[in-house]
Amino acid sequence: MKLLKDSKVLILIGCIILSLLIIFFKGISFGVDLSGGTVIVLKTDKPVSEQNMTVITEILASRLNANGLSDITVYSRGNDEVVVEIPEDADVERIKKILTQQGVFEAKIDNITAYTGRDVAYVEEPGSTPSGYGVAFKLTPEGAERFAKVAYGKGGHRVELYMDGKLISAPVLSPGLADGRPHPDQIITVAGSNPTKEDEDEAWAIYTALKSGSLPVKLKIEYISSISPTLGQDFIKGAIIAGLFAFLAVGTVVAIRYKKPSIVIPILITCASEILIILGVASAISWKLDLASIAGIIASVGTGVDDQIVISDETLSQESKRVKRSIKRAFFIIFAAAGTTIAAMLPLFVMSIGMLKGFAITTIIGVLIGILITRPAFARIIQYVVKKDF
Repeated sequence: MKLLKDSKVLILIGCIILSLLIIFFKGISFGVDLSGGTVIVLKTDKPVSEQNMTVITEILASRLNANGLSDITVYSRGNDEVVVEIPEDADVERIKKILTQQGVFEAKIDNITAYTGRDVAYVEEPGSTPSGYGVAFKLTPEGAERFAKVAYGKGGHRVELYMDGKLISAPVLSPGLADGRPHPDQIITVAGSNPTKEDEDEAWAIYTALKSGSLPVKLKIEYISSISPTLGQDFIKGAIIAGLFAFLAVGTVVAIRYKKPSIVIPILITCASEILIILGVASAISWKLDLASIAGIIASVGTGVDDQIVISDETLSQESKRVKRSIKRAFFIIFAAAGTTIAAMLPLFVMSIGMLKGFAITTIIGVLIGILITRPAFARIIQYVVKKDF
């Protein structure tokens, strides 16, 4: 068939096959609202600038990643709220402690600051140390020098270690560490050789605070909401059913409009291929689909149907000699509409306004797939159909 040799149609077929393979091997990831989990909303003690909010979300993400929690999503909402989405199987209690700790660390000897969190060069994960269960870390050369000066001649005195103004440990300074020489290796002990779950959570909170640095402001938990996996599955089923009804509604309207299966079927196949390719891209970039993302897919496919109707009408209303000119006119309209849609979505994507980011990215991906892949292929298909049947 001549149509299958067309480059634009071949590109569409190739993208469909590639998307199927990616989805088969990588699968599709879903957000907390669809897969189940916990959402924690944090409130800053005062409104902060956009720059500081970026710092806060980056530090929190770094702390969570340091605990092996890479599937957790952190984003800002306004200038005083941070939202953290946690999968169902994560340790929520430990995460709460990590999130609410500002991380201002300070060591004092006789009420004189010996070093702070800024002097910490390297931190080891919590575990057994010579003095018990705790966190071992290494000071920078400058921090070690400062500690040596403050500690000189104070063997037997206590080194008071504070985190966010709270005394977390107060070991006795051994004479060997008070000899005036730099001693970069330090330890924070939180328990003996048999730590409890609370001790372990405390140690991990200290570890992440030292590793990621302190937050510019204090955070407190505003509220916590949980979504069960069962409810998430119900949302997925509901979204699929809604999508099918929308697909059938589009098919019905197009069928009434054209009354020709040779036109209606390509429109519906193109719609289905757009959805499949969007899902393939989402799977390839490991984008988590949520309800807002699904709404974005529906919105982009809806604009796709409008574009296909424009292409079909322009093709059907012209004589064969003028088809190419009419197709160019149709694509001018399509590109203009796509440009305005992408321009409207970019602020939502760049500013990361909560769940609206999911809506923005899927809409942008859908529009780009449409104007670069599916619309050109559909134009060739509809030209072939008109030439063959009309």
